[in-house]
Amino acid sequence: MKFALTTVKLRRRPTWLGWALVAMLICALFFGFAANLYSFLAPEKAPHKGLMIVEGWIHDFALDEAITLFNQGDYAKIVCTGVPIETGSYIAQFKSYPEMTAARLKKMGVDPTRIVVAVADDVKKDRTYASAVALREAIMAYNLEETSLHLITTGPHGRRSRMLFQKALSGEYEIGVTCLDPASYDPEKWILCSEGVREVMSEFLAYTYAKLFFHP
Repeated sequence: MKFALTTVKLRRRPTWLGWALVAMLICALFFGFAANLYSFLAPEKAPHKGLMIVEGWIHDFALDEAITLFNQGDYAKIVCTGVPIETGSYIAQFKSYPEMTAARLKKMGVDPTRIVVAVADDVKKDRTYASAVALREAIMAYNLEETSLHLITTGPHGRRSRMLFQKALSGEYEIGVTCLDPASYDPEKWILCSEGVREVMSEFLAYTYAKLFFHP
């Protein structure tokens, strides 16, 4: 019987052609992932009626499109949601994004009696969920009877926002979503723009966290 401290084993290793095939497969998976990521995070879902819910931070061009949808659709009210404004709040005329957006809507010709403001608590995390809770409280406060909601947002925020709004509201509410184009990059070329990469990837991570770990 022989005793040994080492042993020799034969191993298979890829050739240069094998490594090239592995690299091509990784690249194909990456580009396939990148090609479908934005559309996954920015879905279009019905219903598009009842109460239009506008996230108060959306940019002016998106708000223009939201008003067009509102005027053409079957909506009872338009509800502005969001959190207090942090930067410049001491000198700003409006203290929250919903209040500012409500003023924008009025300036653009929307009937003030059809505008509802739902301001969330000033929280440091889970702000989208806090906005959804504020919406729930506004629905009760104004005795709004519509059970169909149409959430308006921009960019890749739609899937996460819709999920969190659904968590905050009871199952009797049906929530649709429209994700209007962001202002700073082309959605079809987001991977070629630093702003697009930053926003899409951070939103993907935020959605993953909310899906797997967030509990109201």
